[in-house]
Amino acid sequence: MGKTRKYGPKNIEEGIKDFSLDDVYEKMKDKVYSTVKNMGYELVDFSIKKGRKILVEVEIYLKNRDVSIKDCEKVSNVLSRLFDVEDPIPFNYTLLVSSPGADRNLKTVKDFEIFSGREVEVDIKNFGIYGLPSSHQIMKIVGVDGDVIKFDLDGREVWVDFSDIENTKLYFDFYKYFGGEKRV
Repeated sequence: MGKTRKYGPKNIEEGIKDFSLDDVYEKMKDKVYSTVKNMGYELVDFSIKKGRKILVEVEIYLKNRDVSIKDCEKVSNVLSRLFDVEDPIPFNYTLLVSSPGADRNLKTVKDFEIFSGREVEVDIKNFGIYGLPSSHQIMKIVGVDGDVIKFDLDGREVWVDFSDIENTKLYFDFYKYFGGEKRV
């Protein structure tokens, strides 16, 4: 984990409050991305937040299987060494490496690229111009072309402008994984 320097125990909170994380983020984002990529993972999100303490959050994803706790531990160990070598944060910090979660929200075009091939629950404004019966759909992401997201809806291709997508999250079918019947 990070090291504490320059600030004694009584003025650490004061130092954190005055410390700008923007420079740290800019210095580390490409290094974190390339490190995670070289380990065979996709970097879904990287952020540095401060409150009373500093929190470095990293979300990773694998296309071919679910991310395990061992994956998170492996990436955490490597990134921890990277942060120790680069030493961009002069305070103790917490590094949290996680998977995006079963029903993660998709917020950017890049998210749609990363999760191509996955089913999503999506709310679409102007749904009628896309030939959809309602604004809320469960569809599979097939691809991305610029700012247009390509979906599969029961074997039919649906191309939707990213600007018309109001809310999207990964679809997790509990019944598929845990058995039982869907309640209607």
